[in-house]
Amino acid sequence: IAHPQRKVGNRVTIEGTDTLIGSCCSVDECVRNLVKWSGCTLAEAVRCVTENVAGMMGLRDRGRIEVGRRADFVVLGEGGQVEETWVGGRRVWRKEEGGGREEG
Repeated sequence: IAHPQRKVGNRVTIEGTDTLIGSCCSVDECVRNLVKWSGCTLAEAVRCVTENVAGMMGLRDRGRIEVGRRADFVVLGEGGQVEETWVGGRRVWRKEEGGGREEG
C-alpha cells in the first residue's frame, strides 16, 4: 500500500482515515486462532506456521529442530502464549514470572 498506515490492535488502516487495509497479528496469535477455529492441536498448528512454511520457501536451515539447522524456536505455554524465544540455540528472551517480559 503506497499510503502511510496506522495499526491499532490487529486493525490496519490508511493513516488519518477509517479505510481498512487489512489485519496484522503475531504468529503466536495466528497459531492460537488456528487451534480455536479448526480444532487442530497446538502441535499441528505450530507445524503449519513453521515446517510447512519453511519447506514451501525452500529454507532448509530452519522449520524443524534437527542437527545442522539454525535452532531458532519459541517455547509456548499450554494456551499457545510465548514463554521463551531462542535464536541460534541461545535463549534471547523469556517471560517473567507474573506475565512481564524479561530480556535474555
